[in-house]
Amino acid sequence: MTRHKILVAVDFEEHSLQALEHSYHLANVFNAEIILLYVIEPIPGFSKFLFPDDYINKIVSHVREKMDELEELAKKAEASTRVPVASIIVKGKPYEKILEIAKDYGVLMIVMGKSSIIDKKKRKYLGSNTYNVVRDAHCPVISIKGGKLSHEFNNILVPVDLSKDFGNQIKTAIEIGNYFGATINVLFVFSGENKVSRILKQAQLNQIKEEVTKHGLICNTETLNTSSNHAVGNIIINYSHKINADLIVMLTQQKKVVTEFFVGSVAQNVIHNSDIPVLTIMPNADFNTGILHNFVDPMGIIEEKKNKNN
Repeated sequence: MTRHKILVAVDFEEHSLQALEHSYHLANVFNAEIILLYVIEPIPGFSKFLFPDDYINKIVSHVREKMDELEELAKKAEASTRVPVASIIVKGKPYEKILEIAKDYGVLMIVMGKSSIIDKKKRKYLGSNTYNVVRDAHCPVISIKGGKLSHEFNNILVPVDLSKDFGNQIKTAIEIGNYFGATINVLFVFSGENKVSRILKQAQLNQIKEEVTKHGLICNTETLNTSSNHAVGNIIINYSHKINADLIVMLTQQKKVVTEFFVGSVAQNVIHNSDIPVLTIMPNADFNTGILHNFVDPMGIIEEKKNKNN
C-alpha cells in the first residue's frame, strides 16, 4: 500500500518543533511518511556580488550546520515513532518552497508552526509565510501555535459560513473524524438576521448534521449571535475552549475570480490566536485519505463548484 506524505516545515523554532511532534501521530494514523523541509533564506546584509567569498562561506557553513541538525532531527523522529522520515533542504523564499515541495511530492497535508509579526509590530496578522501557504496550498494546512497539543482529534470544531461553498470543509472534517471516531461540532455565527433567515440557516445546519451522522459520527450544531463581524473570530476561539476542541477546521475564502483565494480576517484571527491546531482548506483543495467513498455533498455545493470550473 502506497504511503501518504505529510510535509512538515521546520525552522528549529519552538512552534515548528511542536508541529513536528504533532505530525508523528498524524503520520501513524494516516499511514504516512514525514518529509521535513528546511528552507534557507538569503542572508541579510550579504551580497553575492559585493562580497562573493564571504557570501559563499556563510552559505556553505549555514547549509552544513542545518543539514546536520535536520538529519539528526529526522533520525530521532524515525527512531521514536517508527515512521519513515526524509529531510530536504532548499534555498529560497520559505512559503514558495513549501508550496512547491508540497505540489511536487503530492503531500496529503502540510503541518507548520505559526509565524507571526505581532511581537514586533503589535499587529494581529499572520506572518507572510503562514498566510501565503494557507492561502495557496492545494491541500489542507494544519497550523500549530503551541498550547494544547493533543495527539488525537476527538472533538472537531467546524465554523461554517453558510453563504459560502463549505462542502469541502465538511467533507474534510468527516474524513479526519472517521480516523479518530471524532465528534463533529458545526458552529454558525450570525448577526442581525431576521426570523425567516434563521430558519433557513437552521435547515442548512440540519442537512449538514444528517450528512455527518450518515458516516457514523456524532454531530452537534450550534448557532450564536454577534453584533459585530470583528467578534466572530473571538467567538469561535472561545467556543472551541468551551467544548474542549482538539482541532478547528476553517475554510479559506474565494474571490470572484475562480483561481484566486484569500484568508479572511476571521480565519486569520482564529489561526493567529488559537492555541488549538487549526486546519485550513480551500474550497476546491485535494484531500483524499481513501477512507471516504460515499460522501453526499450537502446542497450539492462541491458538484456545483466543479461544474463552474469546467
